[in-house]
Amino acid sequence: MLSNPEPPEKTGRERRLCARHEVDSAASVFLLDVRSRIEGRILDVSLSGCRIRSKERFPTGIYRRVEVEFALDGMWFRLAGVVQAVHDGHTIGIRLLNLSDRKREQLMMLMEELEEEERRESGADDGPRPESL
Repeated sequence: MLSNPEPPEKTGRERRLCARHEVDSAASVFLLDVRSRIEGRILDVSLSGCRIRSKERFPTGIYRRVEVEFALDGMWFRLAGVVQAVHDGHTIGIRLLNLSDRKREQLMMLMEELEEEERRESGADDGPRPESL
């Protein structure tokens, strides 16, 4: 019996180590160096970052320090990060930085709830099945 102990190589452009979950909620991005705030929507979130879209153009490039604020599933977050990607003038990717243990734990709880919700919606979590006789 042959075994393959190494995980398969990732293909394509996906380099994320953390699962990302699609969401849709109001969000604010605070550009720390210019003390500016931009309102938008959070499109997805993971333990390592998130993607935000706004109606107005983001006046920023990559590596700008930000704080992102949003609420999901009854939990409120204000997290420090850095702009990691500018997808177009209205959508940016933010890499989260310096999460305290408490904030990381809260974000992990959110990820678990989002995963559970995704399983329910896909029908993969129908509960225990009775054994056939």
